[in-house]
Amino acid sequence: MPYVLGVHLGATVTTAAIARRDGTRWGAATPVPLSPSGPVVPTVLCKVQDGSYVAGEAAQRQEIAHHEWVVRGFTHRLGEDLPLLVGNEFVPAQSLVATLVEWVADTVAARQGHPAEHIALAHSATWGPHRVRLVQQALAQLGLGDVTMVPEPMAVALDYAAKQRVPEHEPIAVANIGGSGMDATVLRRRQRGFEVVGSPLTADHPSGQDLDDEIFAAVREQFGERLDALDLDDLNQRAALFHLRAECVRAKEALSHQAGVQVRVELPGVRTEFAVSRGRYEQLVRPHLERVPELVLQAVQSATLAPEDLDAVVLAGGTARVPLLKQLVADRLTVPPQVDVAPELAAASGAASAAAQVLSTTGDEGSVDETSVLVRIEGSDLDEEEVEVPEAPRPPVEVEPMPLEPPDEDRARRMKIIKLSVAAVLVLGGLVLTFLWPTSPPNGGLLGLLQLMRH
Repeated sequence: MPYVLGVHLGATVTTAAIARRDGTRWGAATPVPLSPSGPVVPTVLCKVQDGSYVAGEAAQRQEIAHHEWVVRGFTHRLGEDLPLLVGNEFVPAQSLVATLVEWVADTVAARQGHPAEHIALAHSATWGPHRVRLVQQALAQLGLGDVTMVPEPMAVALDYAAKQRVPEHEPIAVANIGGSGMDATVLRRRQRGFEVVGSPLTADHPSGQDLDDEIFAAVREQFGERLDALDLDDLNQRAALFHLRAECVRAKEALSHQAGVQVRVELPGVRTEFAVSRGRYEQLVRPHLERVPELVLQAVQSATLAPEDLDAVVLAGGTARVPLLKQLVADRLTVPPQVDVAPELAAASGAASAAAQVLSTTGDEGSVDETSVLVRIEGSDLDEEEVEVPEAPRPPVEVEPMPLEPPDEDRARRMKIIKLSVAAVLVLGGLVLTFLWPTSPPNGGLLGLLQLMRH
């Protein structure tokens, strides 16, 4: 059965969803597994001996023993002149991005039995036209020349609109809290999608990694001496630290729906469990989560709106599961936030909806394949360090040549005679001064005279 593919390439995790066509209609987007553990895989690549790459969990497992061949965090390096070192080769970030998208497409095609009819990629809200073009060019080199690019906030909004009715012209606020940062954006409903109003905000904090760090810090308070004694050159001890960090991530995710969790601690000479209650966890992460409603409020104000003007506040990303976050947003904005049952998959599902709409409106003006055209940014007085406005393409520069009059041959001839006469007078004057002046000018002769004239 024909299908379209939506891919969300996050800084720390990657997800995918598909929408199937039944006759002339497209069904709802549904997540698709990328590994035996589910639809969420790490945004990690590992180069293997034949020069190809493995991705996701298979790549992450190689990080312990072959870390020099493993690369992560490349989405943040997109647009930089300096490529990333993978093994003994320098690779541009956009090539790594395209490689991971190709891996996802191939994985889904193998599961479905044939490739997707169209692919849409949900990407960071910080990517401007330059970064988007870099990725499109890298994808084209891999044979993926027709990929719809959708900013994360737009993808989340499309997923929400596919499940809840949003009246036309009504604004919604989207807060997407990812593994390495968050963005807050206000979008207004249009007939074929959404447009951005105000100034989208991006920040490195809070992030899912901040919450992981808090649990790890709590474990460190108890086992700091053991952790400091680890020899990271030892493969087994490095693996122990890697697994402890993974345990902290697992505990964070479990505390979103459990009252408490046990963190397994397996270090040299130590094999035990460390208990973390939800109350203790919320106490640790509250300073981070309190930042979310503040950023959303700034985004709303940049759109010259008030919270009560919003049709909805939508939270996305795995951190949106935390009950405390929902409470903080509701208290600060006086608007109950909307959270999907799987908020970490919202962007991928929205990308799949965008891909379906592209095929449904091919040739129509304003179709979703030109999503960037729907983004309209209005002015803001917010701090520049917190606000990142999408890059605007430079307008073409038309240079009008200066009008030049045709040369006057007689005038040029007269000027040449005058210049030669002046030069002759200067030379004669210099010779006279050389013989008559008892004390020569500095450096002597004509050269000294010229130096005096310059002064």
